[in-house]
Amino acid sequence: MVAEKSARVCADFVPKVGHTESVVHVFVAALVAASGTTGSGLYGKVVISPARPVCAVGEPCTAPDRNDVLTFWRRGRRVATARTTAKGSYRIALAPGRYGVTVKRSALGRGLEPTRVTVVRGRYGRVNFTLDIGIR
Repeated sequence: MVAEKSARVCADFVPKVGHTESVVHVFVAALVAASGTTGSGLYGKVVISPARPVCAVGEPCTAPDRNDVLTFWRRGRRVATARTTAKGSYRIALAPGRYGVTVKRSALGRGLEPTRVTVVRGRYGRVNFTLDIGIR
């Protein structure tokens, strides 16, 4: 009689564990989606153009914007920053939405273009920036 009761308790326990496990998976998925960390953001390159006062045939007139800092703004508040590599590349995780973008390097020319970007939910989008620092 004791063996029958313990067998029944174990049989009742197995479905509850499976149910609890699926509830936990759904809960974790909901937390990830709500936090905006579903893998959205931006990547690309920042180039200085023109990078020389005189461009020669056969030589690029652009140069990577090395070790500069891109700042991403939302509703007037700084949200995140990304430092460019020696090759001018950057990658940053951002929540979906629209952002203003500035660069730390001072520019006498047109500055950074584009100045506004949009991050799409669930993916990394490529945005390449051009920085005019006023070389003429």
